[in-house]
Amino acid sequence: MSGANATRGPYGAAVAYDALAESLALIEHGVTADPPRLSRRRRFAPLAVDVDGDVACTLFTRRGVAGFSRETHVLARDGGVWRSLGGGGVDGEDDDGLGDRPPAAELGGHLVVGGTGSVARSSGGLLPGRARYVHDAELRASREVVRVVVGARELDVPRHGQLVVVWSGRRPPAAVPVLADGRRLPGVPLELRSGPVAYRDN
Repeated sequence: MSGANATRGPYGAAVAYDALAESLALIEHGVTADPPRLSRRRRFAPLAVDVDGDVACTLFTRRGVAGFSRETHVLARDGGVWRSLGGGGVDGEDDDGLGDRPPAAELGGHLVVGGTGSVARSSGGLLPGRARYVHDAELRASREVVRVVVGARELDVPRHGQLVVVWSGRRPPAAVPVLADGRRLPGVPLELRSGPVAYRDN
């Protein structure tokens, strides 16, 4: 996520793919395609997926008229069926996010936290206005990072370094970068933020 305004807004009718179907495929199979870039013929591509129990988030890049968009889709599973809760996105990006991830010195840290978001899941029988929320955060890992550990989950870092993390509950998790030699760097707390934050191994 580039630029100072990294807080995502809700996506609208501009989504040019079946977000639910594509998200379900990601939850079932993971990211299986790794195109080097988008084109007029290939207008979107999956970047990342994370599943935490009965909540999930997927991340896509899409080519539009005025640049590229990165879009998240948050889902919850009820009665064994995944349903869409909503999501967000940023339009007008210059980069489709599919390029090779840079080294930490160029990225500005081993792990950069970009846009974050929350969507209401349901009131769950709580008092009016006290809905339960599902949260997500976009991350980009540097070339040196091979995995990111979030709780009991281990997320392999793809070539482009784009990741997404989902969680529910009030307390955000920490994302722990793991280097190729197995060394774990300090965990990065994933609080909701209004701008990109870079974390270095100090």
